Amino acid sequence: MSKKALLLCVLFLTCWISNAQQDRTRISLREALQSIESRYHIKFNYIEHDIANATVTAIPQGSTQEIIAKLALETGLVFNRISDHYIVIKPAKVKSSQLCGLLLDADTKEPIPFATIALGPKQSTQSDAEGRFCFFSSNDKNLHISHVGYNDKTVAISNFAKEGTTTIELSVHIAQLSEVQIMHLLTRGIKKDGDGSYKIESKNTGILPGMTEPDVFQTIQQLPGAVSLDETVSNISFRGGTHDQNLFLWNGIRLYQTGHFFGLISALNPNLSQSFTVYKNASPAQYGQAVSGTVIIETLPESGDFYESSLGINMLNIDFNTSFKTSEKADWQFSARRSITDYFASPTYKSYFKRIFQNTKITNLFIDEDIDYKSSEDFYFYDITGQYRQKIGKRSELRINSILISNELNVNQSIADSNGPIDERSKLDQQTIAGNACFSTKWESGDATELTLHYTNYSIDSRDMFIESNRILKQENRILDKGLRIHHSIAGSKNFSLQLGYQLNHTNIDNTNNDNTFELQNSKEHLLSHAVYAQADTNYKQFFLTAGIRQNYFQTLHTFRTEPRFLIRYNLTEDFALELQGEMKSQTTQQIVDFQENFFGLEKRRWTLSNGDNLPVTKSSQLSFAAHFQKRKWLFTAEPFIKKVSGINSISQGFQGEFEFANTLGKYTVYGIETLVQKQWRNFTGWVTYQYNNNEYEFDRLHDQDFTSNQEVPHAVRSGFIYDNKRWQFALGGSWMSGRFYTQPASRVPEFDENQNPMIVYRNPNSSQLNDYLQLNASISFTSKLSEKMKCKAGISVQNLLDSSETINRSYRINSQNSTIEEVNINALENTFNAFVRVYFL
Repeated sequence: MSKKALLLCVLFLTCWISNAQQDRTRISLREALQSIESRYHIKFNYIEHDIANATVTAIPQGSTQEIIAKLALETGLVFNRISDHYIVIKPAKVKSSQLCGLLLDADTKEPIPFATIALGPKQSTQSDAEGRFCFFSSNDKNLHISHVGYNDKTVAISNFAKEGTTTIELSVHIAQLSEVQIMHLLTRGIKKDGDGSYKIESKNTGILPGMTEPDVFQTIQQLPGAVSLDETVSNISFRGGTHDQNLFLWNGIRLYQTGHFFGLISALNPNLSQSFTVYKNASPAQYGQAVSGTVIIETLPESGDFYESSLGINMLNIDFNTSFKTSEKADWQFSARRSITDYFASPTYKSYFKRIFQNTKITNLFIDEDIDYKSSEDFYFYDITGQYRQKIGKRSELRINSILISNELNVNQSIADSNGPIDERSKLDQQTIAGNACFSTKWESGDATELTLHYTNYSIDSRDMFIESNRILKQENRILDKGLRIHHSIAGSKNFSLQLGYQLNHTNIDNTNNDNTFELQNSKEHLLSHAVYAQADTNYKQFFLTAGIRQNYFQTLHTFRTEPRFLIRYNLTEDFALELQGEMKSQTTQQIVDFQENFFGLEKRRWTLSNGDNLPVTKSSQLSFAAHFQKRKWLFTAEPFIKKVSGINSISQGFQGEFEFANTLGKYTVYGIETLVQKQWRNFTGWVTYQYNNNEYEFDRLHDQDFTSNQEVPHAVRSGFIYDNKRWQFALGGSWMSGRFYTQPASRVPEFDENQNPMIVYRNPNSSQLNDYLQLNASISFTSKLSEKMKCKAGISVQNLLDSSETINRSYRINSQNSTIEEVNINALENTFNAFVRVYFL
């Protein structure tokens, strides 16, 4: 072969390889769009066949405006930017006889799927999952659009562009019940909804006095009708109920553990994107297993168009959370938090430590001197969450949620003895491992169906070494809760909706007790239960009605229970509304509370199951009436109520002293009123809440007359002053509550029984009252944007600003060494500050 021929072959081959490489390096437009969406947090809307054959040589770089221009130039498609985050892609031309439209929410600019579009009596269509629709032009002049949740709209066909896609915005249909609502309640991100519930959006929640982060359980305590008698998140009382009478659901999973560090810290990471719904009455029929409050916590964002990660640290723990997507249809969200208390004893931790372990310093009333127990502790906690969402087709999706919560405490205790020092080591572990899987689908009719499977494994293990004796007590409490739920929503019309469902639950609870000094009773219980429910919501002009019914069958106990719930709301004017709520509920789990003798009086509550005998099904009925008035950013609410709860056991009520080990059935009746006055002006919000309740026990075998409940707080006043311009936030507020009721000994000297054992003779139960509780709290935070993709937030909070030292609990016991009466006092948390820094990666 000649040199010229060889050179021509080489040139030909080089050009061929170059062209082949260019062809191979071209990528589909769809792939490029997915990459751009992930990097720039924007959303492209398009019809699939419009871009099916479109390709680009490479993913463009630069600003979003430059990227859009490059894509349009290379593909020949039209890119219309309708908001900061949404771009509509359309072909340059469409068939002359065909008109196309895109439906968007007027506020959020998000597509509206499955809307009905009618053109005359014979032609109709429906918007697809991306909000798009097309139709052939006819002699009709107008197009009629309707969708549940949006106002109907009529559009003239002449308004449609002959080429491309016409954007149409629909406004959300606001029922009359929503007219009497204020922008926010107490602080930004909290509102009172038309169904009587409180809605809290953590990402939008402003600051509250004494809080550095939007903690759900701390926030709940600021709401009218909710109170914590001992400043913990594991002892929240709604309208006179105990904490175990509340239902806490995290993404559909029941939480049996709500606190770290014996309730001083929430068990849920407050920095996730979360929404909370709190019901004090008239909870939806789908929720059972609680005779008091219901708290619904959801963490996976409804929209997958915006993702962020963050990393933060405060004086107690370090945490991070992140959300991202691995494909167009797959979303992920993770969070993790761990205490730093076992590495760094911050001033905040020392204050919390002193609050929890303060009752190891005890007063001997007989000789009026203090007894000091020396102890050292090793404590840490952590929690991890994970959520995954996979869209399946255009109408279905799969969600998987998981959570891990863990606490571990080791206590080394010593006391001086005549024979030398005595050292003992005790241990307490508490853990929750839970998860669920939920498959949901939306039908063409607008109805939706959801199937959920759940699993929860909760345990608390303790080993108590009694320093004054050779006694060793080992206790275990384990819960295995699993089940399924089928939920179906019928869209109906914009003024009517219906929800139906079935639930199956199988719960196993084991209580194991090992004592080296005497034999204790162990128990293994299980309960299989079924429930069907239905709930209808309707509104007409100024009238709104919710009516539901739940039918329970506790198969193991061979017991039926019918539970109606309702809410009636009537708006007399645009400023004034009246509301009537009622419900009947039940639950089959409750907690035994160990105070004095087990694990230093720390929180070690053990769950038990109803057995139809000494632990029956607990039942409640409640009725409340509310009046709401708002005008010129003033808000006034008043809500009197009455609630009756029967089938409670004394071991679940936290008795101390004479009735601490009593095991008998009773009931309580509580009535009262909750009021709120709030004023907003510009960036300022000021509010005052007041609640009164009268809570009486009826335990015939304990006392021949009704007596004051352990949960009673006759009067409580809370107030707050908030400044919030979203960059700077400041909050100052105070809480004043009546002192807690307790039972005093009849004498400071013990009496002796027939076996010459010392004993305390008490006065009438809960006939004495501690001094009133007063606390002032403050918080301040600042947010700074570091760059386009990064911002920083820092702040400080102070609890008990005045360093008041009120006693919040008092009990008595016998000192086994010298047979004297000891008074055990628990004081409020001392002056405590916390600081945090958090960085957000957008």
